[in-house]
Amino acid sequence: MKINKYIGILLSLILILTPFLLFPVCDSLKPDGTHMGCFYSGVLIMSMGIIIFLLQFMKKFNYLRIISSMILSVLCWLIPNKIINISFIGLCADYEHSCRASTMPAVGIIVILLVIIFSCELIINFIGGRK
Repeated sequence: MKINKYIGILLSLILILTPFLLFPVCDSLKPDGTHMGCFYSGVLIMSMGIIIFLLQFMKKFNYLRIISSMILSVLCWLIPNKIINISFIGLCADYEHSCRASTMPAVGIIVILLVIIFSCELIINFIGGRK
């Protein structure tokens, strides 16, 4: 494995731990007793992180692995911020809540780092002629 894969594995592990352990999303419930949209955003981010983590262990289809990881990384930021709208996933309206104040800024930094790492890996593989 190359250093980029190790960094991808480490960053995906951090992404998995971010919404519920490192920078937890809001833990309060709606008045009707159901979870708020930020809880489901955390589940989405954690799920995408798990898929990205597992993709790093693919031996074949290297370009597919890298591009899929990049797309999933970006979706971790786009969907909770309602740029891609999924009705039950979102963030609190109050900017002082933990989902907006700590979780999403941390996820944004991790996503940027993942995209940079995967872009570098894609360029290196393209120049090196690996498939």
